[in-house]
Amino acid sequence: MFLFLPVVFALFFYAWWRFRYVFPRKYRYPGALLFTLCFVALFVQRSFGNDFISAIFAVIGSFSIVFLANWLIFCLFWDLYLGIRRLRGKKRRANKSLRMRREPMFASAIAALTLVFFLIGGPLNSDYKVLTIKQDISTLPNKTLRIAVLSDIHFDALFSKEKLERIVDSLKVLKPHAIFLIGDLSDIPQERLHARGYDSLFAQITAPLGFYFSTGNHESFGEGLSWLETFDNVTVLLDNTVCNDFFCVTGRLDHHYARQRAGRVPLKVLTPANDSIPWFLLDHQPKGLDAGDTNLTRKPDFAFSGHTHAGQFFPVTVFIKFIWPLSYGLGKLDDIPWYVSSGLGQWGPPLRLGSKSELVLFIF
Repeated sequence: MFLFLPVVFALFFYAWWRFRYVFPRKYRYPGALLFTLCFVALFVQRSFGNDFISAIFAVIGSFSIVFLANWLIFCLFWDLYLGIRRLRGKKRRANKSLRMRREPMFASAIAALTLVFFLIGGPLNSDYKVLTIKQDISTLPNKTLRIAVLSDIHFDALFSKEKLERIVDSLKVLKPHAIFLIGDLSDIPQERLHARGYDSLFAQITAPLGFYFSTGNHESFGEGLSWLETFDNVTVLLDNTVCNDFFCVTGRLDHHYARQRAGRVPLKVLTPANDSIPWFLLDHQPKGLDAGDTNLTRKPDFAFSGHTHAGQFFPVTVFIKFIWPLSYGLGKLDDIPWYVSSGLGQWGPPLRLGSKSELVLFIF
């Protein structure tokens, strides 16, 4: 986090600095600063009780984030080109004149491209995919297990009730033996969850072997966890392990959530006593084992994460692969078979471009 914040600040400063020539000279600095800070609207929207006002701020923030992501990519190549011009003998004044003539046009083109991103990526975000994955594990279950995996729903001002209705219907059709929801449930207050009628829909999500939830980083500031704890059909796992006749499942506290509390319980303490049935691990961020998770008598048979959204939209879908060793799909972390889901919802912009919104059914 200490490295992440300075990098984000530096990127936004760079975007603002390069955005100056889009505006007339009189409004150059305040105009660039105002637009660059529009992304703050995405965070401010959570404080509004009115869904309509909240949605307006969410749209402003969403558009600015996608625009700025593409603007940063453009600026890097634009500055590279201008740097080459300087090396070839062009004067600084000539480059400045070129900026003033061209950058308003470039900014308009990127704004149009951003709009196209939303027109294409909005439906892709709404129309989630149902994936089925057959997976072998080292500890054979007593029967074939069908486990539905959901992550990163992110209820917010732009999340439609109709999408939740379809998710509930999909789970009824899939008929999983168990359901795992891996954090980041909601970014809006409880009263708005109640007002939208989510209670009756969420109460319908059940499975014979249980519906289990583990925390994500958004549970550290949102009210999704306290809302979820009012339901009888959900088992909330807060650094603990529960078992039934067919499997054990451990839900670890999200790293960010745990830092605000007493930290995370070592995995060794959470290891189930019954080693004859599969052991599943739910850990929101795909970081693998903690530094203190040594001398384990047993490792989980399979682990699940979310958090990354697989980058969600271009160009973040490219950069995410350099940030996380396993940013999406099947792989291994610390020699544990691991699946990272791209999630069902969105953080910020309600679009998918280069990634997909998914509900995954695992057959073990």
